[in-house]
Amino acid sequence: MICFGYVRRKVEQEYEGKTIENLLIVAQNIEQILDIMNEKDVIDRIYINFCNPWPRPKHKKKRLTHTKQLEKYKVFLSDGAEVYFKTDDDGLFDDSIKYFEESGFEILNKTYDLHKEPIWENNIITEHEKMFSDDGIKIKALIAKNKREDI
Repeated sequence: MICFGYVRRKVEQEYEGKTIENLLIVAQNIEQILDIMNEKDVIDRIYINFCNPWPRPKHKKKRLTHTKQLEKYKVFLSDGAEVYFKTDDDGLFDDSIKYFEESGFEILNKTYDLHKEPIWENNIITEHEKMFSDDGIKIKALIAKNKREDI
């Protein structure tokens, strides 16, 4: 588990001397995301990197990309906001494509091998991504666009 103090220090180290106004680090269960975010918040992009795949059928609703969660995100995502998602897990990736479509997101781009077919510029390779890639596991990724129906 990553400590939020560690995350804060890494961000401060990377952006030393610069003001960061577009980052929120929160220690909150995703189930309570709407306790801290609401329709007055305007988020233009979310990154979901190597989240728990919850492979057992009874746990799939816990996925960060599950339809139930995507509907919550839509409360505070702006129209046209993007979700950048990457994973090493084939099942999670295929299911997530369906979840995004079920939730009314438009899949702008996707790849089953991010390192051979980059779909976004300046991919920041996480520790998990490096570990999986070094083991020969292809990184799956997608960009999905929010289409708000209430606008």
